[in-house]
Amino acid sequence: MKLFTKTALAAAGISMATMAFAADPLHNTTWQTYDDGKPKGTVKITESNGVLTGKLIGTNSAKGKKHVGMTIISGLKADGGGKYSGGTITDPEKGKDYRMTARLNGNSLKLKGYIGPFSRSQTWKKK
Repeated sequence: MKLFTKTALAAAGISMATMAFAADPLHNTTWQTYDDGKPKGTVKITESNGVLTGKLIGTNSAKGKKHVGMTIISGLKADGGGKYSGGTITDPEKGKDYRMTARLNGNSLKLKGYIGPFSRSQTWKKK
């Protein structure tokens, strides 16, 4: 009986651990970015150990092609309920990093970058 109890407890623990490390809804997704309402680039978001990273994989401008392959989102973590925080977003053209939050709503991802008390928002669309 003790062996059965230990086996059942171990199986339950493994099951709970698997659920805790389930892939985030943003993991392995591709997004069309927009700036001032115009398509700007394409970003691929991946997740590793609960931390999300976004890499620029395409651009709509000749000027932006030199930034393809650049990581522009780092350190982003899920807060639950489609909300994310703790990350930074990089403006590839200026090379500056900004504190960021994000909110997933269906096929839209609203990002907000902060510098001091000021913020700027963008909404990206899932591809």
